[in-house]
Amino acid sequence: MKKRVPLLSAAVTAALAGLVSAGPIGINYVDIADPGVQNGTGDALLPTESAGAPGYAQVGWNNMGRWGQTVAVNDSTGAATTATTTWDSSNTWNDGAGAGSPNAKLMNGYLDATGQTNDNTIPYQFFNNANKPEVYVTGLAAWLTSQGAASYKVVVYTDGDNTSGRKGEYWLQAGTGGDPPTILGPDLTSHVFVSDVSNFSGTFTEVPLSANTLATAGEGNFLVFTGVSADSFILRSEEYPSGVAGDALRAQINGIQLLAVVPEPVSLGLLALAGVGLLSRRRRV
Repeated sequence: MKKRVPLLSAAVTAALAGLVSAGPIGINYVDIADPGVQNGTGDALLPTESAGAPGYAQVGWNNMGRWGQTVAVNDSTGAATTATTTWDSSNTWNDGAGAGSPNAKLMNGYLDATGQTNDNTIPYQFFNNANKPEVYVTGLAAWLTSQGAASYKVVVYTDGDNTSGRKGEYWLQAGTGGDPPTILGPDLTSHVFVSDVSNFSGTFTEVPLSANTLATAGEGNFLVFTGVSADSFILRSEEYPSGVAGDALRAQINGIQLLAVVPEPVSLGLLALAGVGLLSRRRRV
């Protein structure tokens, strides 16, 4: 009787290979006032350093400074993508996490806020101090197609240098009219409120999407938007007081990740079942 198991194994391997896609996109905002790509700071992640919340850790982070316009980003393998990003902040700062570990580097520097209420005047002024910090990412449709995905997740890391409970609001919004956008579109996600009550010391705590009002602001240092499929988005923020007299208003952004959601083909599951059946037959012969 002919042995068919090696052929089956090869078929399974090929099917699995078809699921392998280019890596996620990660952007780490470092504590420096200079613009664009910044790989020389103490909190810049090396290409081989893995950082991120459990389940989202990756290598190949893009290290960025205080602001930039239409900057190309690589994926976790170091390969160029079709995506570019424009971002701005009033300044950068750090929460004291330091550079003792990759996760500390990720959470150390951040894009800072001005404490002003957002200004949505038309045409929208992306670089208006009142709207900082914010991040625009575009060119994602082709990136999704290259990975065989229809949607993606956006992970937002946020931790300032204060522990008094300053509250920040975060959401993704559509924008058109150029790079950066001059016309605001509809919201792409719900709004999530984060309460900053501790400085990063090695533990990631996720704020749930259900923390969607100021009264229910969640204590944590990252959040995850899901089911996003737009070719571009603006990550927007707004800041609120902690309740402590004289305390500054802040809504910081330490880093972001974009992860394509690649569904498992039904055919792969059927192939696996067929493999079990064939192996069972072979044992009975």
